Amino acid sequence: MSLVLGLRRIASRQAVWTCRRMNSTAAETREIDVLGTKYTPDAWTNATPSILDKTGRNLLHHESHPLSILKTLIFNEFPNFAHYDTLSPVVTTQQNFDSLGFAEDHPGRARTDTYYLNARHLLRTHTSAHQLQLLAAAHTNDQSVLVHAKNAQAAPNNERFLVAADVFRRDEIDASHYPVFHQMEGVCTLSRADVQQLAPSTPDDVVDIGPKNPVQPGHTAEDVHKVAADMKRTMNRMVTRILTQATAAQRHAGSEATEFPVRWIPAYFPFTSPSWEMEVLFRGEWL
Repeated sequence: MSLVLGLRRIASRQAVWTCRRMNSTAAETREIDVLGTKYTPDAWTNATPSILDKTGRNLLHHESHPLSILKTLIFNEFPNFAHYDTLSPVVTTQQNFDSLGFAEDHPGRARTDTYYLNARHLLRTHTSAHQLQLLAAAHTNDQSVLVHAKNAQAAPNNERFLVAADVFRRDEIDASHYPVFHQMEGVCTLSRADVQQLAPSTPDDVVDIGPKNPVQPGHTAEDVHKVAADMKRTMNRMVTRILTQATAAQRHAGSEATEFPVRWIPAYFPFTSPSWEMEVLFRGEWL
């Protein structure tokens, strides 16, 4: 498990292909039906029936499923955030790539990496595809999006939200890869006044910020250090609490660690700067 962190740059299960033959000589007309919405295929289409069949399984909503348990633990750690876990897996190329600053030649856009329904629609490859959608929804009062919010009263303008969802990538199946997996996204917007209220950063909060992990224009180094320090403390606390709960039985028996070292590694992402990946030492392995 690695967590990607950074400062942001400003139904029922149903997924089937339907076919209709016009006549013996006419070309076959096909529509792709994902959770009740139909999409017209084209030269970009590469999502197979076996992958489409995995949409709408809603593992996050099965109370006894480990994914659902973990989702609930994280949601509970952020009671002042709106919570989303029912957004459609189908997004546009604008949502998944353009709005996040992905270059036109980025490998993630390739048909070898991503499941396309057509040239404009695809199965999301990350929960980040919903960032601008949710930030904009509150300002435009887009009820088709806002209706999915849980705990909405805590952040009525979507100024703070979490998104949990399944994501899809054309990975070869092996011990650590599968074409469907789950992510959780967290976004928290801060005004200048909010930043001024944050605790100052300390030597223990130091994170790598420099030419390879730069401060954005319009952000002061002091503000970035305060926001990064607050984010680091928040995420460290969340991971420690969750792993502590997860290992409660072993710890009670005296066979489990009670501390979980964390390291922050500078990273690059086109939609956050500066950026880091967070890893935690768990049972002798960095996750």
